[in-house]
Parts: sequence; C-alpha cells; structure tokens
Amino acid sequence: MEAEEPAGLAEQRGGSGAAGGLQDPGTRRDPPTPPVGGPVVVAAVTNAAFEEDPPPYTPPDPKSLHLLYPPFPSGFSPQAPVVYQPGPGGPFPPQGIPSAPLPYPTFNGQPSAGSAQRLPRDYLVESVLVTVFCCLLSGVIALVYSYETRAALSRGDVVQANAASKKAQSLVLFSLLFGLFASISWVIYVLVSLNL
Repeated sequence: MEAEEPAGLAEQRGGSGAAGGLQDPGTRRDPPTPPVGGPVVVAAVTNAAFEEDPPPYTPPDPKSLHLLYPPFPSGFSPQAPVVYQPGPGGPFPPQGIPSAPLPYPTFNGQPSAGSAQRLPRDYLVESVLVTVFCCLLSGVIALVYSYETRAALSRGDVVQANAASKKAQSLVLFSLLFGLFASISWVIYVLVSLNL
C-alpha cells in the first residue's frame, strides 16, 4: 500500500493531490510577482505569416476573364443613349424618345402646351408696401427677391423663379408680422406711459 502525502506537502509541489501535479479546476493560483527593482522580462509574440515578403502579384489571366464577368445579353448596346434638353431649332424630340409635354416653359418664355404648372407670383407690390410701412431692411431684401423672380420668369427658369418667389413671400410675411408687433408694442407703451 502507498502512503498518502500530507496535505501541506502536496500544495508545495503545485498540486492538490491530483495526479501529475496539475491543479484542480476549482482552485486559483496567482501569478508570481516580479521582484521589485529587478529586470522585467517582456515576451514578444510574432506572427509567422508576416515574417516573409508577400508573394509577387500576378494579374488574372485574360483567357479566364469570361469566368469573372459574364457576357452582355444579346441586343445590349454598351453605350447608353444620351438625352439632351431641347434647344431652340433642334430636332424635337430626338429619335427613340417618346414625345411628352414639357413641365417647364420653353426658351422664349411661353409655357408649353401641356404644362399644368402655375407660374409663381413675384410679390412686388407687397414688398414695396412692407418696405414703406413695416420694416425697411427685410422689405428691401424682399424687393430684391421679387425682382429676381421676375427676371427668372422672363428667361424661362421656373425653378429659380419658384425659389425666389418663396423667399420673397416669407420675407414679406416676416416684415408684416414685425411691423404689426412693433406698432402694437408702441401703442401699449404709449397707453401705459400716459396712465402712470
């Protein structure tokens, strides 16, 4: 019969009685602490895959290109059709494009026959009125945008005319509200100062 080791002797050997001096899975051992003031050893791990030069680049074989990119379907034209905006005196419409009414006026300023778009307002009268009676600064800027709306309509640029018309409308509304606020504030100030 084998004699059993004392418990303290088994712990000194690094095992807790298990065969081969291995730890039990439930026990935990702290790493050894390095000596104070002594040299510290750092282990560096290298990746063996990056130690050598990479292999040289080899382009794909042109004969195997059809495996990478399938051929175009039959009847496919590699050049896409180019569509230009119609100009004065040119072929109207180009071949291959169905004719449809234009949503914008032509170059001479007259709207096309099929356009259902309303032309934007130019708020010129309102801009003059709010400049004189309500707010000088925003009224002058509204005048500039109302003139820009008229100029864009005369050259047939409806998109720019819409943008300028919206800006002129918002500036006219701002000037009107600011003028009303200033007038009502002045009336309240005068009434309060007279009653005190």
